[in-house]
Amino acid sequence: MAPADGATVGFRAWGKANGFIRKGTTLRRDQAETIAVVNLQGSQWGGRYYVNVALWLKTLGGDSDSLPYEHQCHLRTRLGYLVPDERELLELLDMANGIDAGERATRLQRLLDEYLTPMLQETDTIALLREHHYASRAHWLVRGSAQPLLATDPST
Repeated sequence: MAPADGATVGFRAWGKANGFIRKGTTLRRDQAETIAVVNLQGSQWGGRYYVNVALWLKTLGGDSDSLPYEHQCHLRTRLGYLVPDERELLELLDMANGIDAGERATRLQRLLDEYLTPMLQETDTIALLREHHYASRAHWLVRGSAQPLLATDPST
């Protein structure tokens, strides 16, 4: 088995430190009214990763015993849209640029701590998702069934 690259190491370490359960390249964390799903996706052409971020709304979910995949979630985006300057993230997720694996892991974990961890603190409940306007945030894909639930004024 090949050793894990720095991106995988940093991603897994961040997930463990933040209470996620790992299955393959997907991390899941059960929250009060949502399930946070973060996925390290390898490019189909190799040599590059993407970090997908998603939320499953339990009230809209189906079988509570099954763990949702990122592509099934009610809200979805990529980490690149959550960081103010995507260049460092793209550099860290490009395995062909020669960054030392330890440095890559440390820097990726720092970016996840700095930008993803605080965002996930806003996603524990439907009320927090409404308060932080997730239904209308740029670069978030929101399934139609979630739109009425997340509306700032739920009576509309």
